[in-house]
Amino acid sequence: MKKQSILFLLTLIIGTVFTSCTKDISGPVDMNYLEGKWNFNKSTASSSGFTIPYSTDYLKNEDGCNKDYVEFITGGIVRFGDYKPNCVFEEKIGTWSQNGNSIIINVVGSNFNGTFDVASLSANELILKIDGTYGGKSGTLNLYFAK
Repeated sequence: MKKQSILFLLTLIIGTVFTSCTKDISGPVDMNYLEGKWNFNKSTASSSGFTIPYSTDYLKNEDGCNKDYVEFITGGIVRFGDYKPNCVFEEKIGTWSQNGNSIIINVVGSNFNGTFDVASLSANELILKIDGTYGGKSGTLNLYFAK
């Protein structure tokens, strides 16, 4: 009986160890969390399993200015706030929609367009992931936002 208990416990431990614990978004994104104003926080890039942060702040934020932002509004409207050199502010309005765990953003006249995979979404953090080819090498760009 003692052998069976030990064998059962060992099987349970091994099963737990080999069960994946990675974050996997399998259902649709909860739009209640998405809507609102998100400030660009930081960005990272990864290629061949290595993650390289650009800096502690998002690459495109101008020093001394407020943070660039994206605001998702009910009805598929998006606002993209961009601070240029010397803190000159420019806001562009476009559209957004959801397709599964992806967000399609179209802001005419800006570089914030395309399909973004939602890697993580909570009440105060949003991480968008873009797979592509950068400088001739395939990789992933991750954009971090805070509410």
